[in-house]
Amino acid sequence: MRATRHSTIYDHVEIKMRNDNHNRLARHEFAYLILSHGEVDQTIRLIETIRTGSPSSAILLHHDARSPAPDERTLQRLEVQLVKPRISASWGDFSIVDAMLSGISFALENNDFDWLAVLSGQDYPLRPFPQFEGELRKSPFDAYISATPVGSSPYRFRYYMRYWALPKIAHAYLLPRSIHKAIAWAQAKLNRSNTLLRIQPSPRRSPTRLGIKAFDHPFSSTFVCYKGSQWMTLSRRASSYLVEFGQNNPGVLKYYRRTLIPDESYFQTLLYNSENLKVCDDNRRFILWNDASLAHPVTLTMQNFDAMISSGKDFGRKFDVNVDAQILDRLNDVVTNTRSLE
Repeated sequence: MRATRHSTIYDHVEIKMRNDNHNRLARHEFAYLILSHGEVDQTIRLIETIRTGSPSSAILLHHDARSPAPDERTLQRLEVQLVKPRISASWGDFSIVDAMLSGISFALENNDFDWLAVLSGQDYPLRPFPQFEGELRKSPFDAYISATPVGSSPYRFRYYMRYWALPKIAHAYLLPRSIHKAIAWAQAKLNRSNTLLRIQPSPRRSPTRLGIKAFDHPFSSTFVCYKGSQWMTLSRRASSYLVEFGQNNPGVLKYYRRTLIPDESYFQTLLYNSENLKVCDDNRRFILWNDASLAHPVTLTMQNFDAMISSGKDFGRKFDVNVDAQILDRLNDVVTNTRSLE
């Protein structure tokens, strides 16, 4: 899809591109954008590791507005740029895309960088920073991201339907288990029996959604819908493209606001359909899945250490210090091992 000029800006993300001031921005060859919510201590540990391994990099943090912000003095000591405004991100809806766009545009507006890695607060590096930053420095690509065309896959219902949140039933948890089973059975039967309507339950206390088939959508043979991981590494050129596309094509942005889990399709679709960007189908992340629905990644532990180190990936996710704190100590030894660069 070719971008057409349009003066409209994002509804929830203020984009103030100042290309004329590009030469006056602080110079950072590499930038790291972290999206976090509740795991403050673990996020700070990740930031400290980045600052140690990549002292001259820009570190940007978008911390969910519903969670208490990290200590400002700690962020100042680590020279962290706090992305503002902070957005309340909810599972499955466009607020996550808003938060990512806000962070990317903030990075562009305030930093002169060559590469931007988008991370979660539960990520952690698997290799010394000089090693993979050196590879990026010589890279022929504009973006590292993993995705596949949606086509007729089971994920089609996410992006070819428009969704609205249904009101929650007060004290629904008090209903007998048999009633919950009957409701789940009815939902599944409805979803299997037609392609026009869908009742989509959501995890993490998110609302159940009503999906209605979209008879008018932006996808075509020249603008293919993709689905993949939201974690990516972008050149400045690719970062600028993602921001500018939304400014120039507000209809696509508006359409995605009513899709399900748009953070796994919006950026992927834009990048893979670009005629002017060279995209590598590898997001440089080590992620394992053991759930049939692929809803959540495996929490990585010492049992996964050898597989992580031999993967050649830059970062792993996800980690949880409440499950296994030793793995981060062990990874620190690897990340700070300069002998691996010889």
